[in-house]
Amino acid sequence: MEKLFLPINIGALDLAHRVVMAAASDHGRTGERQSAADCGACVRHVSPGGLVITPPVPVSAAAASAPFLDGFDAPGAAAAWGGAIALAHVRKARVVARLWHSGRHAGQDSMLAAALDGAGIDAVIEDFRRAAEQAKRLGFDGVELDAADGSLPDQFLQDGVNRRTDRYGGSIQNRLNFLCELVDAVAGVWSVERVGVRLSPFGQFRGMSDSDPVTLFATLLTTLGGQELPFVHLVRTAADGAPLGHLPYEDSAAATRFRAAFPSAIIVSGAFTRQRAVELVRSRWADAIGVETGMAEEGAGGR
Repeated sequence: MEKLFLPINIGALDLAHRVVMAAASDHGRTGERQSAADCGACVRHVSPGGLVITPPVPVSAAAASAPFLDGFDAPGAAAAWGGAIALAHVRKARVVARLWHSGRHAGQDSMLAAALDGAGIDAVIEDFRRAAEQAKRLGFDGVELDAADGSLPDQFLQDGVNRRTDRYGGSIQNRLNFLCELVDAVAGVWSVERVGVRLSPFGQFRGMSDSDPVTLFATLLTTLGGQELPFVHLVRTAADGAPLGHLPYEDSAAATRFRAAFPSAIIVSGAFTRQRAVELVRSRWADAIGVETGMAEEGAGGR
C-alpha cells in the first residue's frame, strides 16, 4: 500500500491516511462574501479518519478582508461550525481552524505590518489568542496560524516588505519574532501538539519577496521545530493571477535544507496529480498532501 494512504500521527492528531482536505483560498473573489456556513461545507467531502484545514477565519473584524469576512463572532458562525465539526467527528475526521489576519488597513490594500506600533502588535497577538480560545470552545481539533500569501505574519517575515528598524525588523531573527510570539500565545490556549503554521516559501502574492528566502525559511523552520510544533503547511496559490514562485521541492538544495530543518510533519498543498502526491510522500519530502475534494475522495477509496 502506498505511504500516502497509511496512517500518521501529527502531534495529537491521529489520522487514518495522509490526504488532507486543505481549502484553497481565492482572495480574488472580492465581490463575494464567504460565510461561516459556506466554510463549514468544507468538511462534507472529508474521508473517514482524514484531516480538514478550514478556509481563512479572521481573528477579528479588523483582520477581515473580502471574501473572508466572518470570524467566529459572526451571527450563526458558532452553530455552522459546530454542526460541521460534529459531522467530521462522526466520520472520525479531525478539523483544524485556520486563523488569519489579512494584514491590510481597513478598506485599503496597503500593508499593515509597517504601521503597527508596540500596542498594535500586542492587540493583534491578543486577537489570535482569543480566536484560538473560540476555536477550542467550538470543538475544533487544533489550529493553524496562517503566515502565508501576504498575511500579516508573512509581511513581518519577508524583507521585501518588512522595513521595520525595531525588534521586529532587520535581521532574520528579528523578523521571526512576531510569528514566534503568535505561536506562543496560541500554544498557551491549546497544547502545542495541536498548533501548526502555514507558510508560502518563494511565494510572490501581494508583492511578497525576500532577498534570501532559502535562509529565511530554513531558519524559521528550525525555530518552529524548536517550539515543538507538530506540523508546518507549505503552500502555493494562484490567487489574483499573481506570480506563483516555485514550490520548495522544485529546488533540490532548498528542499534538502527545509526537510533537515524541520523534524516534524510537513504538509504540502498544490495542484497535484495523484501520482505526484504519491511520489512526494514516498520520497519523504512531504509527510502529507493537501488536496481539493476530488483527490481526497479518490484517496479514501484507494486505501
